Amino acid sequence: MAESRWQYFERLVAAIHKAADAGASVKWNDTINGRQFDVTIRFRKGLYDHLTVVECKDYEKPVPIEKVEAFITKSRDAQANVAVLASASGFQSGAKDTASRHNITLLHVTPSDEVAPSIFGAEFGDLIDILQIEQITLEFADGERKALPSKGNVLTYYANHTTLECGGKPVTLDSVIDGWLLPTGRIVPDGEHSISVLEGTIVTGPQDAVIPLKKLARIRIQTLMTKARALHGPNMIDPSFLVPDINVQNVSTGEVKTFKYRELALGIDNAFLPGKFYEAPGLAYFYFCKQVRDDGIAEIWMVESFQHGQLLQAKLTMEAKYGNLYIPVTDKSTIERLQRRLDRLRD
Repeated sequence: MAESRWQYFERLVAAIHKAADAGASVKWNDTINGRQFDVTIRFRKGLYDHLTVVECKDYEKPVPIEKVEAFITKSRDAQANVAVLASASGFQSGAKDTASRHNITLLHVTPSDEVAPSIFGAEFGDLIDILQIEQITLEFADGERKALPSKGNVLTYYANHTTLECGGKPVTLDSVIDGWLLPTGRIVPDGEHSISVLEGTIVTGPQDAVIPLKKLARIRIQTLMTKARALHGPNMIDPSFLVPDINVQNVSTGEVKTFKYRELALGIDNAFLPGKFYEAPGLAYFYFCKQVRDDGIAEIWMVESFQHGQLLQAKLTMEAKYGNLYIPVTDKSTIERLQRRLDRLRD
């Protein structure tokens, strides 16, 4: 993902309110009286203007009481009619009590437990045990370590397209890892494991400047035994398409509302601009806007998408109004990587 986790969570919460509050003006990263708010919602009802301010917390642990106390003062300074604290990890009991006393709405925002593949004419099989490789890190002879990108199916791509060579026929990184995993009787516990390579082994990655071209010392893999379901259907469906919907629970009332992820305008009020890169964050696919025609059609190039372990690129068109489903890419290193892929696509 080009943006940080907390930025993505803020956009997600803003998009949820955009979907829930038809006709309201929803802004991400707004400022009121010199103070920043992650999301603001404004609307007029009858003779009166209403303001809702939202603070977003994408923490690993439940939000503590002091964060609620700080938000009470901040929301009052903005003279908000409604104050909302949204968390990805829930709230401590003291935080809930304080929010209740000061009329702060607490929202717990989480992915839904189920993903329905029926939209693709597919269905899940039974749960089975699988060994999942969560991370691959290359350790070079000079001591440098390089963790391969792991978002979505990109890890499979790099494992398939990174080669190792030491005086003979080059072999792919995934075949080396498979050869280490497959011997009869090998039990691989959860955790990090080290795979040795011959001295003088040279590693070569895809032509995107992600992996240095130099001597390799060893391969480190992070494994996890987990449960998974086989996917059955008439077509080959990449698992990255199966994005869960979003559940939003009002902590005070216990009410849960579900929002379809694919319909959330994570770009908020974004519009396509020629010469700019964009991301579909749920899929981790990246696009380039070539031009927006006078008839309102945007010519888009899919510059980077990893499906079934392969890099897929395409040229397509769509109505420019759907730009609000995509997030502009602002990270410099991501733009540089995408520009290299775009240059080769143009060639």
